[in-house]
Amino acid sequence: MAVDSTPATTVKNMLNGIDYSALIGGPLKAAIEAQAMAAKSSWEFIQEVGLYKDKDDVKRAVNVEFMYQKDGTLAKLIVPILTIVPIPMIVVDDVSIKFKASLNASASEYSENSSSQALDIGGEGSLTFGKGPVSVDLKIKANYSTKKDSKATQESKYSVEYTQDVEVHAKQADMPAGLATVLNILSSSVTPNGGAYGMIEVDKTIIVPTLEAAEVVSIDVKNNEGLIVPGAKVTMAINYGSGTNKNLKAYFGHLQVPMDDNATLDLEDGIDTLTFKANDSVDPAIITLTYNPSTPGSKPISTKIKVAKFTKPNSKQPPKPNP
Repeated sequence: MAVDSTPATTVKNMLNGIDYSALIGGPLKAAIEAQAMAAKSSWEFIQEVGLYKDKDDVKRAVNVEFMYQKDGTLAKLIVPILTIVPIPMIVVDDVSIKFKASLNASASEYSENSSSQALDIGGEGSLTFGKGPVSVDLKIKANYSTKKDSKATQESKYSVEYTQDVEVHAKQADMPAGLATVLNILSSSVTPNGGAYGMIEVDKTIIVPTLEAAEVVSIDVKNNEGLIVPGAKVTMAINYGSGTNKNLKAYFGHLQVPMDDNATLDLEDGIDTLTFKANDSVDPAIITLTYNPSTPGSKPISTKIKVAKFTKPNSKQPPKPNP
């Protein structure tokens, strides 16, 4: 009997019919879509948590502001929220697809032929022959049968088993270069002391003007959000206490406009300079700069600059009073 190759052919056809593009491409497509969803979630988090639109429809960073004590006074800390909360950035960095197909096929064929013959002599019949006193009677009985049986059985069995394992690994992604740059810029914008109602900043709190060298002080005014206030008006007052040598002269701005001991400074850009010169011996003094914020509920803010004593060479000092 020839070997039946039908099962092998059937298995081969079944194996060739497996949709590998779906088996492999499906999980990969799902991983790519998951990655896109993760990126979208990161962007939505930044938009909804870290940014807002002001009244002019301009996007601004959301800041966290709170008051704290510093050197016995109230100070305000202003921090962009994106710099203090983790930004969800998930990346699918590994996809492992394992596929196993088990194909079983078998065929069996069974054939049986049988035959039988039977002869039975002794059937019924009679025959007489002879004459006279001698005669013979013969009875005959004969049966004949033929039997043939044939059996054929053919059976084919096929089984297919698929096993697919998909492993996906995701982790917190490294910060993109652009976002890292943005966060670095925001980090540098942290205001450790914005003042409860704003503040006047000066780069020098102690000055020593002399005949040979003047003292230049940079000044700027910020509101309670830590932003420069253009057009801020600041009053300046020079207090010499009980000193008699009031020879300190103040000049405002780049054009060196002379100012009196009590004057109002108009900071057009919110930032400018004050120049102090000594015309002669100068007794210790205190320069007070004051700004009145326009924000409702705010209080006047001020800062002080101390002036060290300057004695003109070969000058006669008045006698000190007896204690």
